Amino acid sequence: MSLNKKVITLENASKVYDGKYVINNISHEFAKGESIALCGHNGCGKSTMLKLLASIVSLSSGKIVYQKKLKFAYVPEKFPGMEISMIDYLQGIARIERVDFSLVNELISEFYLESMIKTRLNKLSKGSLQKVGVIQAILAPRDVIFLDEPLSGQDADSQKMFITKMNELRNKGVTIFMACHEKMLINELSDKVYTIDKGKLMEVKNPGELQYLVYVRKCPKLQAWLGMKSNGDRYEITVKEAVLKEMVLKLYDEGWEIVGIEKLD
Repeated sequence: MSLNKKVITLENASKVYDGKYVINNISHEFAKGESIALCGHNGCGKSTMLKLLASIVSLSSGKIVYQKKLKFAYVPEKFPGMEISMIDYLQGIARIERVDFSLVNELISEFYLESMIKTRLNKLSKGSLQKVGVIQAILAPRDVIFLDEPLSGQDADSQKMFITKMNELRNKGVTIFMACHEKMLINELSDKVYTIDKGKLMEVKNPGELQYLVYVRKCPKLQAWLGMKSNGDRYEITVKEAVLKEMVLKLYDEGWEIVGIEKLD
């Protein structure tokens, strides 16, 4: 994860439906390469937030700033069923993206869909449709991927493959946003977890996961990373135990002087 480059910024963002603020004056920065999970009850605003960030729906007020012209992929909770076969649809996407058909066949195999390649999309189960949605999203390079309940209806083997593919993308610096509720998915894929409460974006801490504060000395030659908080003559950054070693190495590689590491209670 690259914490020093912001990719999407919300500035006083609000969205109103039927006179109600679903998203209420949110300002927040998301970093390149972060994997973000949005959780919470149905109707809290998870899907709306995804659609706003992906520019599928427009804000009522405020603005969204993108780091550059980003290439998005969006997978809705209910992928549309159409009167076209799975293979024709995915090969059509491959033509548009100028991707070799061999990659289509490889992904179809990895997601256990070989027996359904000639089945029309409107005849597929919800879980199979979600797999098709994921495949079309990862066929070509993306900067950001938005996924609304991506594991809905998927079998256990396909869930594992999905997590493997998403982790491969994370390692390439792709930013991932997921609206989801599966604890397994949140634990396996997310760098940060948020919920939306009364229109506000609230970070959720995983009570079962150890976190550490890493302290580095301020240096005028080095630009503070997104996520670093100023504390006197040093910065502090909160890091999950699972990525602590990797983060410490990245800090050293950039030239930061680490002055302390403290386990959070």
